Amino acid sequence: MSRINLCFSLRSSRLGPQQNAILERDYRTLYQPLLKFLYAHPNLKCAFSLNGIQIEFIKKKYPEYIEIARQLITRKQLELLGGGYYDPAFPLLLPVDRTGQIEKLTADIRLKFGKRPRGIALCGSIWDYSLITTFSTCGMDYVLLDESLIPADKLKFIPLIMSDKSKAITILPLNQSLKPDASREPEDWLCDIAKKVQKSARTPQFFAPDEARIVNVHMNHEELAELLKSGWLEKLCAAKSIADGTFALETPNMALKACESRIPAYIHSGMAAEIAQWGIKPYEAVKTDKRYPLTIYDFFQIYPQTKVLYSRMLYVSMLIQQSHGDKIRKNSAREKLWEAQCGDGFICTSQGAFVTSMYRQQAYKKLTEAEKILRECEPFTESLTAFDYFGDGMKSYIFRMQRYFAVVSKSGGAIRELDIFQNFGNFADNLTRAKEFEGFDDDYDRGLFVDHIFDDKEFHDYLENKPVGNGIFSKYMYSEQKFSDQHREICLEATALYQNKQKISLRKKYIPNSNGMMVQYILKNESDSILNAKFAVESSFAQTNFNEKDFNAFRLEILSDSQKQQIDTKSSSYMLNDTGVLSDVEGIWLTDTDNNVTFVFEPNETCGLSFVPLIFRRPEYTGDELVPAAMTFACTLYWDIELAPGMEMEKTVNFTIFNPHKRR
Repeated sequence: MSRINLCFSLRSSRLGPQQNAILERDYRTLYQPLLKFLYAHPNLKCAFSLNGIQIEFIKKKYPEYIEIARQLITRKQLELLGGGYYDPAFPLLLPVDRTGQIEKLTADIRLKFGKRPRGIALCGSIWDYSLITTFSTCGMDYVLLDESLIPADKLKFIPLIMSDKSKAITILPLNQSLKPDASREPEDWLCDIAKKVQKSARTPQFFAPDEARIVNVHMNHEELAELLKSGWLEKLCAAKSIADGTFALETPNMALKACESRIPAYIHSGMAAEIAQWGIKPYEAVKTDKRYPLTIYDFFQIYPQTKVLYSRMLYVSMLIQQSHGDKIRKNSAREKLWEAQCGDGFICTSQGAFVTSMYRQQAYKKLTEAEKILRECEPFTESLTAFDYFGDGMKSYIFRMQRYFAVVSKSGGAIRELDIFQNFGNFADNLTRAKEFEGFDDDYDRGLFVDHIFDDKEFHDYLENKPVGNGIFSKYMYSEQKFSDQHREICLEATALYQNKQKISLRKKYIPNSNGMMVQYILKNESDSILNAKFAVESSFAQTNFNEKDFNAFRLEILSDSQKQQIDTKSSSYMLNDTGVLSDVEGIWLTDTDNNVTFVFEPNETCGLSFVPLIFRRPEYTGDELVPAAMTFACTLYWDIELAPGMEMEKTVNFTIFNPHKRR
């Protein structure tokens, strides 16, 4: 049997709000002891996938580590893989950002370790054929891809090659199904690998039978740390199959140099099976063995909150491309954009699949910081524009105001994104309740200025925080009646059939300003009978600073009978609604105490008020335990409606965003 080159490669650390603690833990539990082990065992070789943040951390805190790593690289015992500086999901990036991130990391590795990378590792093996040109242009010879993306008839433990427009790159499959187990003896594990390699060689081949085979195992920090701590790696170095030359421990680059053959292949867009399994049903792992490879865009269909973040990232990238002001500030803005492109915010972390909202909020903050820097490059002018922002074929309306950035969707006529430049987060990044986790499903998407029409029973259920199923107008698609960028005015309209017998229409007008907006409603009874109903306007604010131990981040104050009073927000308003305290409200002050941002609602007529704090719990990646994944505070203004046939009712809400300290 031909020799088998066995390669070990290590994933990069995840990035995010707690990255310093994670990097310190990874260094002490794995990188430091593993480097010592490699130095003492010259026959063991390994490839590290280090992102730019890891390298900067090590260089700053442990510079001696860099010197030892350089010696191991010189001894051809250690290989550093390339990639994006901030470990992005490459298919989501524009070509200029793909190239920029790769070259930034390549230059950093070459400067600090003395040798540039020749191979590239992808966040979650998120792959698209368009990456071939980028990788080849950036000087990459090969890319590591999860074996779940490779057609079964191509898995022969021989490298693959794929080309696009005269550019080609070698693909080295990651044999994740052959990962070692610390509880098994290394010799038994090697024996199993040899049998599988020998079996694959029996099928018809165009290659010489003595061609070397490559088995590449890509591991996370916990897996490799366990092998090191248990003494398994030491046993592997002394294994008989290693000593007799059946197996050779190599780095991926050296193994590829020893294997001249390549199997031509076409690899469909996709991502690693361990991530793809979460992209079929929301928050449920489903085997993907018999399914067509799932892409990151399939993931977006299951988790629409990520799609909104993607739209925001593309928009900021477009702004940077179009900027022609101060080049230094433009480069600073691009750096913030690259930070926001970290794959953890779009797909999953190494510990979980979309467990918490804090990674998305971290990305939003970086993107808003980037836009804030851009506004300093040249004179900023407030604007109202309309285009297909979400890529769903429908026009959306974009407010670029002095204090905030907002997007209004025709779906529900609601605000689906609200980024505050003082806070930098997205307050409209809301989840919806799911029966499996919260006991029932919301039948509409949460946002700001989501409209409802209820009868008495439905409204009573709504106050009890139960799902209400009519969907008027919360699920309706509004049509544009007027759009004026010059006058900064949007007018939308929707028509519905209330209780399957009464035709009603709702015109909704947004007039943005520097510190907020005015939202005007005109409800018309188009039927032949009197309309008796409840009209409710709901605004849900996501907590942008994740803190699962204390969800009391919002302070609520109301003005009633010309008296201002503070309301306890630790529980819902259901009990208070019966007392009448919230039935005659003249003004509402909702303050995010973590970020010192206040949202003020001033209706033109007194209204009732309902509110509820919501904690969304979702399963951890490693088990069935539910953990806090996101938090939202839903605040609803409502009025009693009694309209004669053909009559209209007008309600107006002035919405203002301000910093209380600055206001004083």
